[in-house]
Amino acid sequence: MAERVYLYEPLSTPSFTLQAARGELKLDCGFDPDTVAVDPEGGEAVGAMRLTEIDGVVSVRFWVAQERRGSRLGTELLRTIAPVVFASGARRLETRLPVQDLAAIRSAMRAGFRPDSGLARGAACDGSHAVGLGLLPDDGRGPAPRALPDLPGGALSDGTISLRPLRPGDFETHLRHRTSPDVYSGAALPLPPSVGEVAEVCEWRASLDWLRGRAALMVIDDGTGYQGTIGLYDVARIVGTAMIGYDLSSPARGRGYATRAVRLACRWAFEEVGMDRIWAGTDVHNAASQAVLRRAGFTLEGIEKGGLPALDGSRRDTLVWARLSTG
Repeated sequence: MAERVYLYEPLSTPSFTLQAARGELKLDCGFDPDTVAVDPEGGEAVGAMRLTEIDGVVSVRFWVAQERRGSRLGTELLRTIAPVVFASGARRLETRLPVQDLAAIRSAMRAGFRPDSGLARGAACDGSHAVGLGLLPDDGRGPAPRALPDLPGGALSDGTISLRPLRPGDFETHLRHRTSPDVYSGAALPLPPSVGEVAEVCEWRASLDWLRGRAALMVIDDGTGYQGTIGLYDVARIVGTAMIGYDLSSPARGRGYATRAVRLACRWAFEEVGMDRIWAGTDVHNAASQAVLRRAGFTLEGIEKGGLPALDGSRRDTLVWARLSTG
């Protein structure tokens, strides 16, 4: 990789002055910066970057001082340096971030960086899995388009239940729920997840899948806490379709929570996400789930022969249901 200084003259913004890093500068940022953001009043470094180039592709690492995190300074850093990099003739600006650094991923996406497909195992600077994001000259300076926006106000509610994203703090409750036989027996493959799988979903995978537009996993809460989950999966924004799936803990069943949750999720999918068709599959013997879908406005479309695997290696038939945005 070739290394060079892109910023020859300081570049001032209301939040910082961006300038070439001095050789004697020492920051606890995990890399040797070549560009530093200095507070215009105090003069201390509040952010830093390192840029390397190979064949017109510039990779950037960026850092924000602890006291400035949450102020969207990372987004400002990337937005400020991008025109300088592209003016130099670069055809792509990219960053590779640990999958658990969701704040940095959000910063990059607000600066217009778009997630690449797939995850790179062990490719992050700390040895963890990484997600790559890239920006092209014609992508503009606005936020990257998202197939799945954040929930308005952080949650959906009908006054009885609310839906909000799964969080790392849900780990213990989610583990108990997902490893309960009466819950996992209704899963696509009726087996309990491992502790590691549940931890991964809670810590980063659910949030990252949401940011990347893959799936939206939400907790069903009746005001007393976690009662189950509902999610949109297999989101296909181009054709406007997604699958819906849900589960409730035993004590929460029989109260209409599942129907309410499906209605809330569909309303958000149709009105906020822009989906046109939501579909679901149920085991042919799962009468309770079928009743939920009927009450939520879904129509039975037919039988999918061998739609799901069974533990003995055979295939199970499923019923296919759907609801359209038009009614």
